[in-house]
Formats: sequence, C-alpha cells, structure tokens
Amino acid sequence: MYKENTLSIMFAGDFAPVRRYEPMILKMTKGRIFGDLMEDIKDSDIAYLNLESPLCTSSQPIKKSGPALCGKPECIASVKEAGFSIVGLANNHIMDYGPEGLEETISACKSNELITFGAGPDLNSASRHLLLVKKGIKLAFIAVTEHEFSLAGINKAGAAPLDPIDNIRQIERAKKEADLVFILIHGGNEYFPLPRPGLRKICHFYAENGADAVICNHVHVPGAYEFHNEKPIVYSLGNLIFDTINPTVDWIEGYAVKLTFNCTNKKLKECAFIPYRQSVFEMGIKKLNGNSRDLFMSKLRHYNEIINNEENYLNEWDHFCESAKNDTLLKMFFPFKFKGVHKMFKYFKLNKLIFPNSSIPDRTNMICCESHHELISYILEKEILKS
Repeated sequence: MYKENTLSIMFAGDFAPVRRYEPMILKMTKGRIFGDLMEDIKDSDIAYLNLESPLCTSSQPIKKSGPALCGKPECIASVKEAGFSIVGLANNHIMDYGPEGLEETISACKSNELITFGAGPDLNSASRHLLLVKKGIKLAFIAVTEHEFSLAGINKAGAAPLDPIDNIRQIERAKKEADLVFILIHGGNEYFPLPRPGLRKICHFYAENGADAVICNHVHVPGAYEFHNEKPIVYSLGNLIFDTINPTVDWIEGYAVKLTFNCTNKKLKECAFIPYRQSVFEMGIKKLNGNSRDLFMSKLRHYNEIINNEENYLNEWDHFCESAKNDTLLKMFFPFKFKGVHKMFKYFKLNKLIFPNSSIPDRTNMICCESHHELISYILEKEILKS
C-alpha cells in the first residue's frame, strides 16, 4: 500500500516442517505451502519467520523434556521460494538434535540464501544482532529464547537466552549501529494467549530502552498485542506452519504482522495484522476473509482490552494458573512418569500426598529465591548430563 518512501517488514510465527507437513512441503514446490500469504510476504521489503525445528539428517536427539523435532534440510527451500529473507533460530527446539543438527540447519539456510540469527556455535555468536540496510535504513534484529534445553554457552552451541541484563546490552549495541531495532522473543506459557506478568514487564522494559518493536511467539495460539511507549508489542503470532493431531481452532489460526516505516523520519506508519488458518487439511495456509477475519480481529481486540485492564488481566492469569496447577505439580514433584499418571493423580487426589502443606514454604523458597533457584537449576542441569 505504501511503497513510496516507506519500508515494510513482515514478522511471521513458528515454521516447523515436521510430521504430516514434511512430505507436503517437499512436494509443494515454489513456496505454495504458504498459500495466499505469499502475496504479503513478497510484497514486504523484509520478511522474517522463526524456524521452530532443526533441519538435519541426524537420528539422535538430545535428552530433554518434551518432543524432539526435526525436518529434512530440503524443506527450507520453500521458505526462500515464498519470499522470506531472514530466519530466527532462537527457540526451544533448535538444539533438539545437538550441535550437529544446528550446524546442518544453518548450512541448509545458507545454501538457500537465507540469513540466520539467534543461534550459533557459542554464546557470543548466538547473541550477535543481525544488521541489514534496506532503502537507506539500518535495521538490527535480535532473537532470544526462554531457558529450556537449547541455550548457548561460552563454549557451547545453542540459542541466545532471554536475559534482561544481557538483552538490554544487546539492544544498546545494536542501537549504536542501527536506526531501528527489533527484538524477537521465544517465550510464554503454552496455549495461554496473554503474556505472563513477568514477560510483559520485560517486553515493556525493552520498548522503553531502545527496541522499536517486540515480537513474541511460542505458545501455539494467536495472542494479545499492545502499544507501549508508542512501540508495538505482539505477545504471540501463533503457529505459521505446525502440525499436531486433533488441532484446536486456536492451534490452526495465527497472524503475521507487517510494520511499515517512513523512510525519512524512521517513524512507524502502519501496524497491520494479517490473520490466516493453517493445517495439513487445507494444504498449508489460507488467509482469513470476510466474517472469519472479523471474528478473529474481534478476538485480538478482546485480548487487548483484557491486558489494558490490570484487574481483568491478573484474573485471567490466575484462572490459567489454577487450570494448570495439577499438571504443574505432577511434573515438579511426582517421582514417576508413566501413561495414565495424570488421570490417577486427579482421581485419587494425590496432590496433597506429594505436595503437603508442610512442604509448601520450603519448596516455594527453593523456586522463588534467586540464589536457591540458580543453585537447583545448576544441580539439575548437571544431573541431566550424567544420565
């Protein structure tokens, strides 16, 4: 719409060429898996997505919690063919197949002329911002992820961590070189469309200290957005291409965001949302139109209204925490893991057995106190390496 004297950047969500999507992507050449969203991708000056799985031939996943994802390296060709130019690698799955999987992923992207950032052979390279110049404007992109099993270390391959102190330093360094700085955060509570209070606080902090936009993803559902310090913050774009068995409506719906800037004054001119549906049954992505689009945008506005009312927002967070309580306590404190344990836990009301009132203060202190938290995290991470 605004071609003259403007710069447009499109941000899309999690791309995982796995499960039933993998053979479909390999068969549908020329980026056709992205459907009519390709018009918006190609119309953008820069288009970004998060590559949610490594692309490798390895058959040996790392030891971790949750599924290990991996797609064939050839799948990345569809990303380039669709018109994407930059790929974020900072997420919880990028190290599912270890350093070799990451190396093969970066190589596959490079072979397809896609620029990657957010992960690398060590912490320094993973944390380095991507600097691009487009239409005379210098742009910096930073990608980070929450602490799961994919983080880089001083001499360890992986993704750049979500760390407010380090991230502000990254933003400050990027700001010295760039006119506009964008930070991509992979984090949030799965299936909750609103940000946890701590994540929202971090996003506000980044918007107050140099970030021109903050884009989050990870939770598998489209989520809230808001403007803070006149900067757009998106808390979840939802899945871009991601398969699961028996997906919910929220799983298959998502949106891309296109930010258009004035090339003269570097100010944001437009923040446009592009909603769509994605599933293997629809052969990829189809943009929402008419009543479907109206209903989706109404849902986004509703989320926006919730987070702009502190009482309602905290009530929604409390409801979510209550709904997740039993599963969370089971994962944390039940000593065994087997099929049917969740039903048994609920039926026999075992929460009081494994989580008696007398233990709550000590366990709370071990998790919440910064020093205890760092201690127990370090101990458990070493135990994983031993097992």
